[in-house]
Amino acid sequence: MKNLIEVSHVSKSYGKVQALRDVSFSVKQGELFGLIGPDGAGKSTLFRILTTLLLPDQGSARVLDADVRVDFRTIRQSVGYMPGRFSLYQDLTVEENLRFFATVFHTTVEENYERIRVIYEQIAPFKQRRAGALSGGMKQKLALCCALVHAPKVLFLDEPTTGVDPVSRREFWEMLAYLRQEGITLVVSTPFMDEALRCDRVAFLYEGEIKGIDRPEAILKQFSEILCPPGLQRKAVDKHTPPIIQVDNLVKRFGSFTAVDHISFSVQRGEIFGFLGANGAGKTTAMRILCGLSLPSEGKAEVMGFDVRTQSEEIKKRIGYMSQKFSLYEDLTVRENLRLFGGIYGVNAKEISKRTEETLQRIGLYEEQHTLVRSLPLGWKQRLAFSVAIFHRPELVFLDEPTGGVDPATRRQFWELIYQAADQGITIFVTTHYMDEAEYCDRISMMVDGHIRALDTPDGLKYRFNARDMDEVFQKLAREAQRGEHAFTHTQTEQP
Repeated sequence: MKNLIEVSHVSKSYGKVQALRDVSFSVKQGELFGLIGPDGAGKSTLFRILTTLLLPDQGSARVLDADVRVDFRTIRQSVGYMPGRFSLYQDLTVEENLRFFATVFHTTVEENYERIRVIYEQIAPFKQRRAGALSGGMKQKLALCCALVHAPKVLFLDEPTTGVDPVSRREFWEMLAYLRQEGITLVVSTPFMDEALRCDRVAFLYEGEIKGIDRPEAILKQFSEILCPPGLQRKAVDKHTPPIIQVDNLVKRFGSFTAVDHISFSVQRGEIFGFLGANGAGKTTAMRILCGLSLPSEGKAEVMGFDVRTQSEEIKKRIGYMSQKFSLYEDLTVRENLRLFGGIYGVNAKEISKRTEETLQRIGLYEEQHTLVRSLPLGWKQRLAFSVAIFHRPELVFLDEPTGGVDPATRRQFWELIYQAADQGITIFVTTHYMDEAEYCDRISMMVDGHIRALDTPDGLKYRFNARDMDEVFQKLAREAQRGEHAFTHTQTEQP
């Protein structure tokens, strides 16, 4: 079988930073080829070179027998590209986005509809909804349709499943298997090692160099320290402590839609509490109420003894919060961010100086203290964002999918920081789409369609649902959903 992609001795630098160093590999026609490696390894730079958005400093690259330096127009018409952040137009509807991308490639949706039909039917019930209002899983499917609307021969996907739940991830990879059967050659990067195992071959990229190319099982075994680090262990918390969060029959409605439907639970002090559910289950809405950012429609909730309805300002002053989109200031240095947030949280100047030194040492960023945050790899930004969230030493910190898009070794390092914080008495309330991280929680709540469907320890949930791991528990519960994208997976509908 002939090679559709050939990369030979490619190097690329950004100033003093060497993003790629002497990279060579090839991809065969019809192959599903994976790129794996830590943050900052050079994966996105390589994708941009192969899709003609960047030129290499040295070496050569050919896609479909066309040179990326001189035949960029030919390549762009023949490949599809899903960048790490979806290139959708948030104010356009599903249908409008699809028609716009078809126009860009001088084609029509009707001309190539059979290529996207199986995927589009899953989001067609929402075709009049704006892209900005879609869940992560639906955005992902729409972005894939837009990348396929001109019938490309090669599809490049840069971490396409980051930020979506395990059911959406599985559905997405089923779609990729379908596309491969249709003859499309696929090149995909992923931070999920279960996804890497679905590839024919993977290349392990590390510090800009390819360290190995082989069957995924062989690569994961050879580089297991980085790609498959051992799990963490932590002593269980004392369950007899008074609750720091108490929720009773909490309801949140948006018009006629009930996002959170009479949920009740409590969180013990010092606990690592996992708040899980598929996209659209109601997790983020419930978390916003507990953080004092939204008022409930009915029911009661207390956080650290304060009522979320009448004392939200007291709650906001006393908690830490880390969102999916970090609130760091990109134009400030690491040290300046810590000092700024210390002042915002009301920590006195002497204490800010002391805590800044301690924090820089603890998170391993002392040597980078004068580096602008925008220049940091994603994993380092996450460490800093978490440290900022607990800089004022709150009793409780909310973490909303804090490790999205980073490699297994970096995620493990982040959870070591979470464990350190929990050992200091900070209660952790965390949402995550990584089911190996769910195993690190003391207890887990599973939300389905606005209800809490199950709440127990990880071992208790696995026993109750006769599951091997938390991923299987999640899959079983998420399939019960009657609303959201998973309820429409098999819907048959008309062409746009």
